[in-house]
Amino acid sequence: MYEKVESDEDINALVSLAHEIWSDHFTSMFDSKTLTQVIEGVQSKKAILSQIEGGYHYFFIILHNKRIGYFAYKIDQSENELFLSKLYICSNQRGKGAGRKVLNHLENLCLDAGIGKIALTVYPKNTDSISIYEKWGFSNLGLIQRQLGNGLVFDDVKMEKSI
Repeated sequence: MYEKVESDEDINALVSLAHEIWSDHFTSMFDSKTLTQVIEGVQSKKAILSQIEGGYHYFFIILHNKRIGYFAYKIDQSENELFLSKLYICSNQRGKGAGRKVLNHLENLCLDAGIGKIALTVYPKNTDSISIYEKWGFSNLGLIQRQLGNGLVFDDVKMEKSI
């Protein structure tokens, strides 16, 4: 089940959940200073509000009345794509099918809206996530450069799946 992030209270809870998940998941990929900069650049309250104002939709992933993760996407009709900006699940819930259910939900949204593909980006050192997306039918299109906020620029792997 999914719960749309709408209220100020929701956004505060999302910031807290994002910090928890990112701190756990990315600790081995970034030094603590860079990780803090990345989280502040893309998952601070200010960053999330800016993304929502820019057309992104954020949702909590709910299991047994508990928020176990979240995802965010934006539909770009001109590119005929749904851009999956975020899909993060608490470490104790990974590998249990929640991410695949989110992807199925997004694929159905695409079908309903006549959107032909889902695109996303992944940090290159996040090899487990890249492997999962490939298993789910995404193609690796190579590296692109992305601005993450707070002056940070990273190379990310661009991935895409036709619907």
